[in-house]
Amino acid sequence: MRKNKGITLIALVITIIVLLILAGVSIATLLGENGILNQATKAVEKTNSATEKEKVQLACNAQMSKNAEKGKYTIDVEDINDIQEELDSLKAGAKITENSNPIEVVFPNGNIYAINNGKVLEQAKVGEKVTGKNKAYTNNGTAIIPEGFTIVPGCDDVSEGLVISDDEGDTEEIGKDKIAEGNQFVWVPVKNFDEFKRENGYLNGNLQSCNFVSDEIMTGKWYEPEGDGETVDEGANTIVKEAQEMYKSVKDNGGFYIGRYETGTTEANGIGIRGKMVCKKGVTVYNSIKWGNSINDEKEAAIKIAREFATQENYTSVTSTLCYGVQWDAVMKWMKDIDNINATNEDVNKNKYIIDSTKMGWYKENYTEGNADHKTGIDIGSGENNKSNKVKNIYDMAGNVAEVIMEVSTNLNQSCRGGAFCDSSVSYSMSNRGNYNGSQDFDSYYGFRVTLYL
Repeated sequence: MRKNKGITLIALVITIIVLLILAGVSIATLLGENGILNQATKAVEKTNSATEKEKVQLACNAQMSKNAEKGKYTIDVEDINDIQEELDSLKAGAKITENSNPIEVVFPNGNIYAINNGKVLEQAKVGEKVTGKNKAYTNNGTAIIPEGFTIVPGCDDVSEGLVISDDEGDTEEIGKDKIAEGNQFVWVPVKNFDEFKRENGYLNGNLQSCNFVSDEIMTGKWYEPEGDGETVDEGANTIVKEAQEMYKSVKDNGGFYIGRYETGTTEANGIGIRGKMVCKKGVTVYNSIKWGNSINDEKEAAIKIAREFATQENYTSVTSTLCYGVQWDAVMKWMKDIDNINATNEDVNKNKYIIDSTKMGWYKENYTEGNADHKTGIDIGSGENNKSNKVKNIYDMAGNVAEVIMEVSTNLNQSCRGGAFCDSSVSYSMSNRGNYNGSQDFDSYYGFRVTLYL
């Protein structure tokens, strides 16, 4: 009897399954996330980006050479037109964002490169720690991200307050009770350095007229907070060099960082013993602290503690200082258009957060209701600017504690800014400038804030 030869049904099914598996593997190899085509596309994009970056750097090098002949050893917004001509000559196809600092170069494909002091910086990634050297990040403006810090996810819009943290794991979880582990700071853009100068604030809704020291620090002089008020030569106090370096950094980098929170302290055992100084949400505010007996006070004082913060945290890419008056005013000008629907002024033009901070800070009218312990970064409202003490992602510049700053008035007193838990919110706005004796006054309604410059 003749037997029929052929494939069984089971063998056929197995064969089809094997073929399907092989086909799937082949497709994944070709089209998958790590497939050949995607890898090839990424390689092309990487090569194109490297070419773009090289052209921008070549344009910068050419401009640096021209500037060096004139005794100028950097690139700033004044050189925009010249750099654009160099880019056009290299057929880069890119355009420069006018009046940007750092200078932003935008290619037709959407790639953006930032020029900082003649160098084209690599772009930082949100949630990824910056290593090796400082990087740039562009999103509605450009910020310089220092080495060792991470852009906090959810807080990466430069115009609304870009937040960095020294803890890579920090995230912004609105409406949740998560306490971030890292110290956090907000980038304050200073697009026009000519406007980086001290301004009058508001008291009782009216513009103040304060006798604060003019910018002698720019010419190498400073007023001693003690003595007869005579100016001293550059080098007599470290504050002169520090101030000049800070001003230069702001000019070169287009901004600075300010503590997202008032300076706080971790818990410590023992009555009257301080814990570690931090810039974190939800900790005890570091109050009852003197400004200092002098600008070089070596005892426990706001100036000394603020200066030592960067060393305490092993930061190598930034310098920490007590917030300067000019820095506070830069924040004030950045926030000048923020409305306050709770403002009580009859003049609608004065219903702004910096003029009337009603219900946007912890004042005597409300501090016992939600922040009687004077914690840092305790939300008042829903998180919207007109309901919260968080403005441009910075907490408590109005209310909680008045903040002493690195500023000496002509009557040899020091300055403090904003209001405190014992003040009226109508009278003492975020921009208010008060005088006090920093070598003697160390009441619970005084605190301070740290800033960083690159």
